[in-house]
Amino acid sequence: MAEAALFSLATDTLKSLATEIAKPAGSFVFRQIKLLCSAKDGLRSLEHTVQAIRAVLLDAEKQQWDKEQVKLWLKRLKDVLYDVQDLLDDVATEDLRRKVTPGNKMSKSVRIFFSKSNQLAQRLKVANKIQELRKTLDEIEKDSNLLNLERHPEETVAIGRGKKPEHPSPDEKIIGREEDKKKIKQLLLSSSSSQSLSFVAIFGKGGLGKTALARLVYNDGEVRQHFELKMWVCVSDVFDVNSIIKDILKKAKIDCQGHDDEDLPSLLRETLGRKKYLLVLDDLWNEDRYEWSKLGDWLEGGQWGSKILVTTRSHEVAKVTNAKSVIHDLRGLSEDESWNLFKKNAFEEGEESLDSEQEKIGRDLVKKCAGVPLAIRTIGSFFYGKKKVEWLRYEGRELLEIPKIDEKDDGIMKVLKFSYNHLPSRLKHCFAYCSLFPKDYVYDKERMIHFWVAQGFIESRNGEDNLEEVADMYLSELLCRSFLDVDEKGDHGEVLTFQMHDLMHDLAQKVA
Repeated sequence: MAEAALFSLATDTLKSLATEIAKPAGSFVFRQIKLLCSAKDGLRSLEHTVQAIRAVLLDAEKQQWDKEQVKLWLKRLKDVLYDVQDLLDDVATEDLRRKVTPGNKMSKSVRIFFSKSNQLAQRLKVANKIQELRKTLDEIEKDSNLLNLERHPEETVAIGRGKKPEHPSPDEKIIGREEDKKKIKQLLLSSSSSQSLSFVAIFGKGGLGKTALARLVYNDGEVRQHFELKMWVCVSDVFDVNSIIKDILKKAKIDCQGHDDEDLPSLLRETLGRKKYLLVLDDLWNEDRYEWSKLGDWLEGGQWGSKILVTTRSHEVAKVTNAKSVIHDLRGLSEDESWNLFKKNAFEEGEESLDSEQEKIGRDLVKKCAGVPLAIRTIGSFFYGKKKVEWLRYEGRELLEIPKIDEKDDGIMKVLKFSYNHLPSRLKHCFAYCSLFPKDYVYDKERMIHFWVAQGFIESRNGEDNLEEVADMYLSELLCRSFLDVDEKGDHGEVLTFQMHDLMHDLAQKVA
């Protein structure tokens, strides 16, 4: 959120400067300061400089990831903008103090003149501070030219008033996983194991769609009928046995309130006993056999044919859960599957035809995504609704310089950052704010909207828009661009809850 927060600070500073400049000439503060300098002219100069600096913030945010000089420039700018805000706060406070000082006009003037805060030296200090800040900001603006920062006009959120962007559900975007689904499904429905409870692990690097594949199998009609009890639990980084047991019981619709932690294992065993169950442990990271054994022992006891499906980025995790785990190694999409997924996200249904230039640009971009669905979806969503002239701007730029994606996910992060860089600043605020919550967190839409509004992230263009409705449009835009994923919809298709992919969470933390 570095650039987004700084962009907001610059915006707030401009508003504060405009407020002070707009004060009547008879205002006490300006009447005093004008004895020593032209305060309004000084503040106007500050306003123009801040406006010019704000125009290069978007490019500075992109370059700071790789250039230490730009990082230092942004830090200097932030410090001086806070100094400007402090000065304006002092000026406004003094003006307010004068207004609330008791007595008639003459007695007020006498009190204020002899007060400690309004002596001649204090007025000189304020006047000198304005000149000092002007000089510092002018130097920062000059340095922006030396850093070759590109100037951008005032950016706008790409959301029309009224109708919100449509976003297909995740299941509608799953392409090229038919064979993978078939194999996982066979493993879950098979009862050939020598154990009453057996394990299946979907292994692969981040962004390949392990969770999406597991969800596809989990919601399959045959799978639903095969298992008496189905539970889905997100585990992620923190492997806390009691918390996981509570989540399992909750998904099994068992109320564990009023039970001590000591009661949880027996309550779990009682819930699973004599039932053929399917438990999905999504995004499992624990590689400690001892920690797993605390949970694993209590998962025994189900009816023959019970299964635990694990999604993980680590082969060691699969071995820790069970030495006889069947591991399904998930691979990237083929070139044709990748291209089809890109088109699915970049175009409206039925509008997937494009000329040779667009196709060349698109295929080059897709190739750099190395078959990773999350990267392809994100890039495709970025081009959604863009005209040919906008496609041509990205020929040979940025994304095409990304090295081949490797097992460390570094290349994927660069792909995601490409799309993040092109988010409107206001959307960057909302996206980065989500990093304050843990991975696999289920965000309640209404609650998050209220948080965004309370933080001041939501702006009305004309001063009359309902901020909650504008925030809802922001959310729809983030969903469309694949920065967030729909978790649950209401009866009329409205989004109730949403989640954030682990890699998107990593990105949000990095930019925040």
